[in-house]
Amino acid sequence: MTDTITQPGSPDGQPATAGRSGALPPDWQRRSRRRALTDRLTVGTLALYVGGLLGLLVLVPTLYLLFVPDAADWSRLTESRFAEASINTATIGVASTLSATFIGFLFAYALSRADMPGRGVLRVIALLPLISPPFVVGLAVLLLFGRRGLITHELFGQDVSLLGVGGLWLVQSLAFFPLATLTLLPTLKNIGSTLEWASRDLGWSWFQTFRRVTLPLAFPSILNALLLVAMFVITDFGNPLLIGGGYRVLSVEAYVQAVGRQDFGMAAVLCVILFVPTLILFWIQRRVLRRRTTVTVSGKTGSLPTMPLPAAVRRVLLAVLGGISVLMVLIYGSILLGSFTQAWGADWSLTLDHWETALLRADDIRNSALFASVAAVITTVSTLVAAYVVHRTRVPGRGVMDGLAVLPAAIPGTMIGVSWLVTFNEPPIALTGTALILVLVMVVRAIPVGYRTAVTTINQISPSIDEAATDLGASRLRVLGRIMFPLLGGAFTTSFVFGFLHAINTLSAVIFLTSPGIGLGAPTIVNLAEFGQWGAATGVAAGLMVVSFAGLALAKVIFGSRLRMYEL
Repeated sequence: MTDTITQPGSPDGQPATAGRSGALPPDWQRRSRRRALTDRLTVGTLALYVGGLLGLLVLVPTLYLLFVPDAADWSRLTESRFAEASINTATIGVASTLSATFIGFLFAYALSRADMPGRGVLRVIALLPLISPPFVVGLAVLLLFGRRGLITHELFGQDVSLLGVGGLWLVQSLAFFPLATLTLLPTLKNIGSTLEWASRDLGWSWFQTFRRVTLPLAFPSILNALLLVAMFVITDFGNPLLIGGGYRVLSVEAYVQAVGRQDFGMAAVLCVILFVPTLILFWIQRRVLRRRTTVTVSGKTGSLPTMPLPAAVRRVLLAVLGGISVLMVLIYGSILLGSFTQAWGADWSLTLDHWETALLRADDIRNSALFASVAAVITTVSTLVAAYVVHRTRVPGRGVMDGLAVLPAAIPGTMIGVSWLVTFNEPPIALTGTALILVLVMVVRAIPVGYRTAVTTINQISPSIDEAATDLGASRLRVLGRIMFPLLGGAFTTSFVFGFLHAINTLSAVIFLTSPGIGLGAPTIVNLAEFGQWGAATGVAAGLMVVSFAGLALAKVIFGSRLRMYEL
């Protein structure tokens, strides 16, 4: 007598029999062994691709850079020029981080209140710096507050300029506060309204409720926002280059040493010095996120409306955020106006010459859009595969892959540019001066966000789904193609669009790697501004912003509700 069992691999779907010993039919055993071998080859190939990509593009240049400087280069750190740059970087880093986080908190708090008027406008204002190049704010501040600025010179007749530490502090505060808003808003929205109403029922004032309920619950997110903004501020390159004046910081000093003086040893030293604090901040941020628990969400969070703001608080918020919004409108309006002005500060007649210049530089803008699109595709596919390999397989080295996938978030763009310049400048991998190196460096810059998005989504998919498919006879490739990738559609669209916007606006890494024959929009803007060609710079900047906004609008039309990014 035999026991009858049904096997998914049996021919013609007929039951296959097995004896009391549990032995399977020979043909099914062969299929099972063949499928197991295919699955191992598939996983091995995917792991080899992910490990090779991250190892070659992230680990190798970073390690190679450490061996570029010699003892003489390290000994020069005591020179006053470099010591001053280190102190300045720390000083402006603390000041701009605190102010940007404070402004971001105000925006997030106002956006989380249902009775706050003008939330739609505030949402748009907070989105602008996230979509446009951050250094555009620095360029606009020069147009408004420079020696021939619209406000300082034309309106008030003053021969003053915001070049230096004051202007840099203002620019970085305005350029990076949306990062804090983006980080803080989900927490402030999820703070249970019942908790706030309960505190009011106990007789607490709005201020007591804010101090004893809202702030403590939001503190982990505030700390996370501080760390995130700090990493962006101390590695900022474009704004210090444009508006820093004589105020030296490490990122610009490394650029001067590498490009201006061809002293790659000293440039490497400065990059490593800049990398240490960003790595520490990144490590702390990851620990904060890992320990953070969502204590603000309960089953009855939405049962009550948000507690209304006192009239005085609402008026103060409107005044402060309204003033910042007006300034942001002036900033982006000055870029548009400058692109149509004959000579900013001297001849205010309208002209299309600068747009003609932008058209002459259309190859640079086109390259930016084309390379960013290719980089976005590579980034999206690579991060989805990396998330699957790390979180759905048991291949050795998964922890190393996970660390390398997020490490570029802690590496300053200046360091990536210098390390790639010295690593890929000679055989066996000579990529300098090619379009490929620009595409790949864009990929590296966008990998951390794409990977985090993919990991967040893949962790929401129960492993039992792909396990069930495997038990029914599906191969790894079929599981990936028919189950995982369709379920990761939201992560795909978000990663693609973010990768495109990040790549098209990136500056600090690509400025080291562009060549005369292959230009990009962002470095072109900075180069034109450095030589005082403000009209041409604003023309190219406006053209690049148009392409960025058009790309986002097109993605929204194509992907619709599947595109979830910058949820403000």
